[in-house]
Formats: sequence, structure tokens, C-alpha cells
Amino acid sequence: MDLLYFATRRLRFIQTLYESAVGPFRETKRQIAAGEPPYVDTRNPEDYDGEPAFLSEWEDADDAAMVVGHWCLCMVQATLQAYLRDCIGPLGSLWWNSSELRRRIGRKQGNWFQRYRMLFLEDLGVDWQHGPVPLVDLEQLNLTRDDLIHNIDMMSFNVKRVENHAEQFPIGLFTDDLWQGLGIERVRVDEDRLVLAIHLVTKFCGWLEGIRCGYPQYINKSISAEAQP
Repeated sequence: MDLLYFATRRLRFIQTLYESAVGPFRETKRQIAAGEPPYVDTRNPEDYDGEPAFLSEWEDADDAAMVVGHWCLCMVQATLQAYLRDCIGPLGSLWWNSSELRRRIGRKQGNWFQRYRMLFLEDLGVDWQHGPVPLVDLEQLNLTRDDLIHNIDMMSFNVKRVENHAEQFPIGLFTDDLWQGLGIERVRVDEDRLVLAIHLVTKFCGWLEGIRCGYPQYINKSISAEAQP
């Protein structure tokens, strides 16, 4: 089965969904900034208290766009996890016995991503370090997804990186640059960051799919390379 086809179709859908969903919120913020109807400031200047007009409406639109980005990033991460799961499962296993691979992955240590990485390295001879994507970037994608699911703030729609995530990666791929400059960790997935996440997963899955579909040739080439003095 062409797993890459389904993975890339999902990723394209996620990007289209994001662009469609955030459009109205971007427009609201633009109208407020430009003072266009229905966001025309008709307050009496003498009663002006210093707070920008329609501040709550702007904040609501900004929060909505941020939350859309959060959940689209979760979908990108879920696509990566589903691809790897099916890659060694009955639908996509071109390596060898898929039941044996699933049994072996249960014995690996670490989080789910680390377990898959070690399975491919130790049992299939595929080193992800040789792939086209920095593994630390994929690890940040996974950690950010965990933050979004497990570290929500009941008092707002902000999500902060957990302490060990921030310590491991002081410069976050998916954090708000402005807030981080103020020493505050806040996850924010705008269009550029979502495109980056999609790009990372697309390139990684494409590289691994090429190995999966030509695994005997890949192994023979690896053995020949190791045999050379």
C-alpha cells in the first residue's frame, strides 16, 4: 500500500483546513486595526480610558486563530505517528513479519518516537540520523503536541511548554517569539510554523517510504558499504 499517498493527502488537507479556518479571524483583526465597519470607534474622546477600541473582539479573534493552529499541529503530529504505526503493520510492512515487529517495539525504551527510532535502527538497520530531517525538530513537534494536550491553562487559551521541554530546547520551533523574548513560554502555531511542521513530516515520511518500498536493495547496499575497507 502507498502509505505516503495517504500521509501527504492528510497533510495537504490540514494546511487547507488551517487556511480556511483562520481566514475570518485574520479579517476581523484587520478590520479592527483599520477601523473598518463594524469596528468603528464611536466613543467620545472625553470618555476615552486608554484602552484600544474592540480590544476584547481582537483578543477573541487572536485566540481563535491560535487555537486553530494548535489543533492543526496536533493533526500533523498524529499523521506522523499513524504513518509509522502502519509502516510496520499489516497494511504497510514490506520488511518482514509485522507481528514480530510490533512485539519488538513494545520492548523498546523511551517515548513512542524513541521506541520507533530504535526499532528501525536495531531491528531493520535504518538509521533516522541519515534522513533529510533533523530528528531534534521532529522531537520538538512531538513534545509540543504533548504540551498542547497535557499542559492547558484553564484560565486562558494559552499553552506553555513544560519545564523539561523548554530546558531541552531553549529556542522553541513552535513558540511565540514575542512572548519568549519576555521570558514567557507560549506555544503559538501560525501559518509559517504549521508549514514548517508539514514540511518536516512530509520529507521524513517520503525518505522512509523510499526505503520501505525498496528495502532489499537498501539492505544490500548497506551491507556492501560496510564490507568495503
